[in-house]
Amino acid sequence: MPFQDTENPLYGSGQITEVAPGVRSIGLQGNSLAVDTASGLVVVDTGPSPDLVAPVLDQLGEPVRWIVYSHGHLGYNYGVPGFFEHAAAHGERRPTVVAHENVVRRYQRYLETAGLQNHINTRQFRRPMADLTAPPPITFPDQTYREAMTLAPDVRLLWAPSETDDVTAVWLPSQRVLYGSAAVINGIPNIGTPMRTMRDTVRWADTLDRLAALNPAVLVPEFGPMVREDPVRQLTMTAAALRWLRGAVVDQLNRGRRVDDIVHDLRYPAELFDVPWMREHYGHREYIVRDIVRSETGWWDGNPTSLHPSRPDVAAAARAEAITDKQAVLDHAERLRTDGRVQEALHVIDLLALAPGDDPLVKQARTVKEELCAVRAAEASSYVSRSFYRSGW
Repeated sequence: MPFQDTENPLYGSGQITEVAPGVRSIGLQGNSLAVDTASGLVVVDTGPSPDLVAPVLDQLGEPVRWIVYSHGHLGYNYGVPGFFEHAAAHGERRPTVVAHENVVRRYQRYLETAGLQNHINTRQFRRPMADLTAPPPITFPDQTYREAMTLAPDVRLLWAPSETDDVTAVWLPSQRVLYGSAAVINGIPNIGTPMRTMRDTVRWADTLDRLAALNPAVLVPEFGPMVREDPVRQLTMTAAALRWLRGAVVDQLNRGRRVDDIVHDLRYPAELFDVPWMREHYGHREYIVRDIVRSETGWWDGNPTSLHPSRPDVAAAARAEAITDKQAVLDHAERLRTDGRVQEALHVIDLLALAPGDDPLVKQARTVKEELCAVRAAEASSYVSRSFYRSGW
């Protein structure tokens, strides 16, 4: 997988930055980490491609003793074969790959659902693939742990369930350096991504509070710059924001509210959400609201029509057939777009755009929908939202 798509927020700068003596961050997929030990380097995450590895290792200039997976999401460790090849070419011992034990189960699931994962990734990351059924290039860990593991006297691996249930944070106690891994992303936590499995909001908050209790002096997030000014505050306030969301959504559910009403009616405290580390450049507060609702309720939206629906194309055809003046739908959608009410225009244009067949006005509606999605993509703050608007429907 080549290192491309400069808009993709997952890709790092490729630069090596000193964090503390003997500790460096590497801009591969987000922030990787390299820690000097008497037995060789500990490297957390190897990046999105083996092609990127050799220049990085040449700059580091030391043998790699351990590779640690920050978590099990694909792409963060596609570079592992490059590490193995570099070690063999230099007559060095093959690095040992270490991960939390849940990574193994996740990788097995990804192999079982390879086609699904590929389809999701082509949309979420705008990354076309020649073979959507191809299994991902996974390297399983050699060694796993459950709660915590010491790799070297000052390198402690900590289970930090958050974005996934297999996240590993790295704590360097003598220097008080914390690598937050996927638990800390210098943006609103990535909970509720539209096509992904559910994530536990309260568990993520609990993890952030546990990491804050370590009292780090330096926090290296998985994405974004290092945090040297009051990292504990960032950790605890992010946890507080997640707990506020959980409480506010559950309160609305207890009042019998439906998810779309909750999404539009919540008022977010500025002191928790209007702060730099809660920017919505990848995740989004509305994603989190929907995931909390999903964790407490079923799949049904409460509308009797959707309880046992017709096939999507059959339902869309029936709606289109009921509209005797299709041009009026197109005209109204255009008026809404002109008035800046683009989302409302999308709702209207779907009366025609989802219908099958070659009716010229239906085909025109599809074109209008593509244009409206492009406008919504330009408006969206979240990379994920932009991707889905741009990846077709």
